[in-house]
Amino acid sequence: MAYAVTTTNLCKRFSLQRERTTLFRVLQNRLLGRARGSSSFYALRDISITVQQGEKIGVIGDNGSGKTTLLKCIAGLHVPNEGQVLVNGSIGLSSGFGIGMVPELTARENVFLYGAVYGMDRREIQEAFSEIIDWAELQDFVAAPLKTLSSGMKTRLAFSVARHVDTDILLLDEALTAGDRRFKQKCQDYFAALRQSSKTFLVATHDLDFVETFCAKTLWLHRGQQMAFGETQDVLQRYTEFEVIAS
Repeated sequence: MAYAVTTTNLCKRFSLQRERTTLFRVLQNRLLGRARGSSSFYALRDISITVQQGEKIGVIGDNGSGKTTLLKCIAGLHVPNEGQVLVNGSIGLSSGFGIGMVPELTARENVFLYGAVYGMDRREIQEAFSEIIDWAELQDFVAAPLKTLSSGMKTRLAFSVARHVDTDILLLDEALTAGDRRFKQKCQDYFAALRQSSKTFLVATHDLDFVETFCAKTLWLHRGQQMAFGETQDVLQRYTEFEVIAS
C-alpha cells in the first residue's frame, strides 16, 4: 500500500521574542551585556509517522501538545525547522470555528471563497451551494456577515463545505468541538459513511469516543513529543493511564 503522508524527525520551533529587533535594541543589548538572539521553544520534536493511503488517523493530546502545528506542517502552512514531510496526493485542511474564512464577507461569499481555496470551481460550488447551506442549517443567514455568526455556526459552514472538497487527504483540526449534539451526530453519520472509503483522514480532536469509533490508528502527542503511534485501542489505553497518573 502506498503512503499518503510520512514525516521523518519532524521538528518545528517558534520564537518567543515579542519585540521587533531595532538598532537601538541591538546596541542596548550589547552595552548591557544581554545575550544575543531570541529564546524559542519546540512545538514539535522528532515526529516520525507514516500514514498509508485510505487510513483514518486520530491525533490526540492536551492543548498545546502540537496537534494543530503538525497538521499545518503537513498542509504546508508551516515549514519544518528540521526533518521533512512528504505528502502523496492532494490535501485539504479544515479547522474549527471557521478559521480561514473572512469575517467581513457573508456566509454565501465565504462558501465560494472556501471552496475555491480548496480547488472547487465556481460551477461545482454553485451546484452544491443549497446542499451546503441546508446541511449547515444556515438558510436564514446566507446574507449575514460571517463575523455575526456564532462559533458553532462558522464550524458547521466550514465543515459543510469541506465535505464537498475532492482531496485525497483531509486534515481536520478540532472540527467537531464547536458544534452542538445535533451537529456532532451529523458529523458522525458523515464519517461512518466514509469509514471504508479510499480518502485519508487525519483528525485532531479531544473526542476520544470519536477516535475509538472512526480511527484505526492514533497518534498521541504531549508537549510536542510523539508519545505513541499505532493501533487506536493500544494508544488510547496508554493515554488514559498517563492522564490518570498525571492527575
